[in-house]
Amino acid sequence: MQIYDITAEVSQNLPFYSESDPFDMKRVLSMEAGDFCNLTRVTMSLHTGTHADMPLHFVGGGAGCQDVPLENFFGKAKLFRLDISPARDVTHADLAPLDIQAGDIILLDTGQSIHMQESNLKKDYKTLTTCAAEYLTQKKIRTIGIDYLSVDSYNSPDFPVHKILLSSGITVLEGLVLQGVPAGEYTISALPLKFKDGDGSPVRAVLVKY
Repeated sequence: MQIYDITAEVSQNLPFYSESDPFDMKRVLSMEAGDFCNLTRVTMSLHTGTHADMPLHFVGGGAGCQDVPLENFFGKAKLFRLDISPARDVTHADLAPLDIQAGDIILLDTGQSIHMQESNLKKDYKTLTTCAAEYLTQKKIRTIGIDYLSVDSYNSPDFPVHKILLSSGITVLEGLVLQGVPAGEYTISALPLKFKDGDGSPVRAVLVKY
């Protein structure tokens, strides 16, 4: 059995989508300072680093963390590596030749994982086109994962890709670190925390090959 950790390390070295996503990690009790234990407080967005998006993120009254089936984040996953130019996004034509079936968890490596441990936000990242998102809804997949912070372009005015996917009940994994992981089929575990009415959650995502 081999386990691939596809989670970005959570620290100040992460890229953050905006100033509305503050991150602070502070040791409030320290054994070095004479306290009886080490205790750390964290302040962060539910969309920090490698994380899951729930329908509630962009769908009024949509499912939150406590409602989405855990099967969306655990089970068989297919990792595809796409060789696309840095200047364009993932299109329907890129996805059509792939073995994508109803109920699949699909992970797309577009060559951006290296940027998930760089503190400077890469604003020209590659993402999905609306036609690609619509194709995935037609295929009735469970979850789509990508290797940077958003399935929509930076500062998109209306976030159409999120809305297409999430309104169809397709959950989203963002910020995956897929560099060096061979393409193929795996068992994925990327379980979100059970935040009541949470619109997202950081996850510890791993791929397992038996």
